[in-house]
Amino acid sequence: MGLLLEMPELGIATQAFEPETIDAAAPERSGRLGGVTLGNPVWRARWTLSRNLTRDASDEWRAFFARLRNAQRPFVAHDRDRLYPRAYSQGFARMTRIDGTPFTGAATSWSQAVDGDSEARLTLGGLPAGMKLGRGDYIGFRWDAAGSPAGAHDRRTLVRTVLPAMVSGNGTVSVLVEPPVPTLVVPAAAEAHLDRPGCIMKLVRGDSSLNPMDRRLKIAGGTVSAMQDLRP
Repeated sequence: MGLLLEMPELGIATQAFEPETIDAAAPERSGRLGGVTLGNPVWRARWTLSRNLTRDASDEWRAFFARLRNAQRPFVAHDRDRLYPRAYSQGFARMTRIDGTPFTGAATSWSQAVDGDSEARLTLGGLPAGMKLGRGDYIGFRWDAAGSPAGAHDRRTLVRTVLPAMVSGNGTVSVLVEPPVPTLVVPAAAEAHLDRPGCIMKLVRGDSSLNPMDRRLKIAGGTVSAMQDLRP
């Protein structure tokens, strides 16, 4: 994928960050309305920028847009409300796994099971005992694209918890997530993690722009609209 940019941290006024599915309705002769999802759900986001940016933030956003070259280059996107689980919004300092080693956010194992109702249950291992996950927390997955150097983590996606759960005494937790992990894309060797989960996105052309500069010589807001670029 090549160059992977990070989105600026400051200056966001509003955010929408939700999974998007393409569904096809399938009416049946009996009157029952069925449906099917076409392809994997992907994340879609839209941020608006503050009209009261600092000069430094204005310069940073202008540089970010310039480097993206419209939709040519990808960037790492996060839900700014949940860079860490809500109960641990400042990170995992002084938290340890059950073997006493420091916990920095990565699980040591993961697996997913999908039941007959298409509910996806994700099981993580290697977490601190008693750790809590709440509704709306994220679990990220990062891995290296074929041919990329080890540790590049140039492939990323994330899922969101829909029910609360607590890590058991053996360091494992099982939690319902949406959307399900796309296991045909995410390799079994991908690292599951809770520290700054994100996904790879590209701008949606025609819906992303920066406002003109105001009399204080900084941009007066703008819109960043993006869609996930999900690939193996």
